[in-house]
Amino acid sequence: MEPRPYLLLDVDGPLNPYRAKTIPPGYRLEEIVEGEKTWKLLLNQQHGVELTALADIFELVWATTWEDGANRLIAPRLGMPADLPVICWPPDARAGAERSRRSWKTPHVARWVGSRPFVWIDDEINRYDRMLLESTPGVGAFRLHRVEANRGLAPADFAAIRVWGEDNV
Repeated sequence: MEPRPYLLLDVDGPLNPYRAKTIPPGYRLEEIVEGEKTWKLLLNQQHGVELTALADIFELVWATTWEDGANRLIAPRLGMPADLPVICWPPDARAGAERSRRSWKTPHVARWVGSRPFVWIDDEINRYDRMLLESTPGVGAFRLHRVEANRGLAPADFAAIRVWGEDNV
């Protein structure tokens, strides 16, 4: 049996519409405190339900600057498993990316996923990311799913992701 495709999840933008001018319907303001750090995020409980339902098709993976903090601080608030795989970024991950017009995450994502199919949900991906992934030897089938940071994930996003997953399993 082939492994399930990955579903790579960014937090800020897709799950936390940090650029929203007001609290969008279905979201609530969450204050997260860990040690001396405090973050204020907009989170939607329905996202946890939808993502957990997608886990029958995909292997969920955190692809966020929250890294392990996503399991510790975000997953429990969304009712998701707190042991998802995490892409950890190298210390110099952002070096040189500002000149490329693509996300600094893209080359690291390409190495991490290998040839396994994947959907990547992020607010900072674009055609330059697509071009890099298409030209990277060994990268399997993929879908880049951009979500605007002022609205976050919506029901239509989950539907489109499910259709891609069902077509690529």
